[in-house]
Amino acid sequence: MLKKFTFVALMGALVSASFGAGVANAATDRNGSCESGEFCLYYNSDNAGSVSDFAGSIADYGDSQPSCYEFKSAGNGQGVCVKNNAASVWNRSTKAVTVFYNSNYGGAKQTFAAGAKGNLKAELKNENASHRFGDAGGDPDPSPGVYPAPETNPHPAATARAPQATKRTQFIDDQIASKTGEKQCWVGDYRSYESSTSNHNTGNALDCTISNAIGTYPTATQKAQGWKLAYWLQKYASKLDIRYVIWQGKIWSVARASEGWRNYTAGSGVTGGHYDHVHVSVQNPHGD
Repeated sequence: MLKKFTFVALMGALVSASFGAGVANAATDRNGSCESGEFCLYYNSDNAGSVSDFAGSIADYGDSQPSCYEFKSAGNGQGVCVKNNAASVWNRSTKAVTVFYNSNYGGAKQTFAAGAKGNLKAELKNENASHRFGDAGGDPDPSPGVYPAPETNPHPAATARAPQATKRTQFIDDQIASKTGEKQCWVGDYRSYESSTSNHNTGNALDCTISNAIGTYPTATQKAQGWKLAYWLQKYASKLDIRYVIWQGKIWSVARASEGWRNYTAGSGVTGGHYDHVHVSVQNPHGD
């Protein structure tokens, strides 16, 4: 987890920034103003304090003046090196941008979709060394490994009534069980508080319990297990006819695949944020 700054790393950062400058045609890179097309880091949380604006990827922010990338605008933190001092971001570019704990795009990471703004998570707040444009990496940090490829889903879009699954959904459930070993996936009971055409109510969604029980956070091992399943579902979404996947407060969807894993804001808490189960929505006649 060490963040060593070297002359080679700085030159790589400068080259990276040079090649990435074309990302922000309407912006003036490094003028301390967060303009359209740029990715901006803020000294304080909630997009407050001095800002440092970028039009391309930076492999290493640098450790000290005069060689580091610093916060440019007036405000708290002006002149301070960005490395290990940023608390929030605003991605005004047209691509997903990922912030990394280590130089050269390594370690813990957090992805911000095009147009997104927000605070850096605990692992990255004041612990950040690089960022990369066009990187929709999302979570998790370690590689989760892979499962065998599933069969192609042969069933057409259809509807049922929970707790019954459609044939398309049942096929996904069977493939999850046979290819990944996860066997705690359910459509669940009919939900009167949801629309009659919701994914679950029409038999077009599965919840796969990963933690010891619904309402409890997973262990580190279970979290990695959930990501392994979530990435498998993402990778084979077209073969399985999957619409979107939610896990650990993140959502990935076919419709916005280029943005990678985005922050999921429609629910909160252990279950609402999908920290205890992986949600799988299936392509169906009613959409979302």
